[in-house]
Amino acid sequence: MMEPIAPRSGALRLRCFLVVTILFVLSGCGGGGSSSSTAPTPSCSGGTPATLLSTSSNQMLVYQSTCQGLVNTPVVTLKICVPNTTNCEDVPNVLVDIGSTGLRLSHTVSIAGQLPQEQLSGQGLFECYAFVSGYNYGPVVSAQITLGNESALTVPVQISNSSLSAPTSCSNNGPSAPFQPDYNGILGLLFPQYDDGIYYNGSGGSLVNGTGTLSTSQQTLEVQNPVFLLPTGYNNGVLLSGFPNVPTSTGESNVQGVLTFGVGTSSGLTSLETHSDGYIDATYNTQTLPAFFDTGSNGLFIDNATITQCTGNLAGFFCGNANQSATLAGTNSQSVTFSFFIVDAQTLFSTGNNDFSSLGGFAPDAFDAGFPAFLTGKTIGVSWGIDVNLTGAGYFLYP
Repeated sequence: MMEPIAPRSGALRLRCFLVVTILFVLSGCGGGGSSSSTAPTPSCSGGTPATLLSTSSNQMLVYQSTCQGLVNTPVVTLKICVPNTTNCEDVPNVLVDIGSTGLRLSHTVSIAGQLPQEQLSGQGLFECYAFVSGYNYGPVVSAQITLGNESALTVPVQISNSSLSAPTSCSNNGPSAPFQPDYNGILGLLFPQYDDGIYYNGSGGSLVNGTGTLSTSQQTLEVQNPVFLLPTGYNNGVLLSGFPNVPTSTGESNVQGVLTFGVGTSSGLTSLETHSDGYIDATYNTQTLPAFFDTGSNGLFIDNATITQCTGNLAGFFCGNANQSATLAGTNSQSVTFSFFIVDAQTLFSTGNNDFSSLGGFAPDAFDAGFPAFLTGKTIGVSWGIDVNLTGAGYFLYP
């Protein structure tokens, strides 16, 4: 097992997700241009569970990760193909993350080494993408993916490969933070369309265009939220629904829900417009804090030092109980009340369950409504418009 780490909040664009595993004790969380004659060891041996929910053509089943030891980890199975071939692999346990942008696969996934690397100026393209927990570095490849039953999309994908030596301009972002063996990839579904990572010509650390930023004419090579490429009507956001209202005191063993592409025009949800940096505002505990919803965070990570905090292997989680409420407001003068419970993490983990609506932890100066917020029987989503294809605000959708 990896060394225990404290939970860190998920966040937006170049910030991060968090998943902390629990397997007797907590262990921390966190690809390839050439092919190999032998298949690498899978990063996660769990497969896709039996489907309990029906889905339509613009939807995908979301399930609790089948990787051993993970809690509050919503994932999908993605069909990944070498472009314009029948060489495909169904890759399970790809994290659904509305706190980051772009598709990233572990270099340990078998098909990762068969995907052609993107080329720029005659050299292979590499990317550094920074999360709160550190950086992911690796080649940018081209892959054909299928979202729901929609037509396959050819998109740039970053392969996360911690065995590669990262340039200093990348490693300055903190430690290497690969997500294997916790899951096989990350499907980042946040706005804007492109991920704004640091890009390199070749493996020698030469920054693209001297700045690491791709020009407008080169932007088709940039890792992006693939939902933007779906047909009109399906490309304006995503919804997560169908998850049960999980008991606050005990949790549930495994949950399933539905990821819908396209938010429609009358979803019945309040649209909370974000600031240009992707945050809304939370009025909570006598403070106004930057707030966001994030499926990539496995707890409700909030700034409240009055709730008893855990120590030892559970450090970073709350070991107290509290009935809480916050007002979440968008820049469009819309607001909602978000009510939630915090239950002692020791109590929750002792149940042996995997999904908890009341798991939380301390995060200074932030209000991260992580995956527990989605386990309250409510539909929650993110949406965007043409104005956020490159930069700008989007919307969090909440009842």
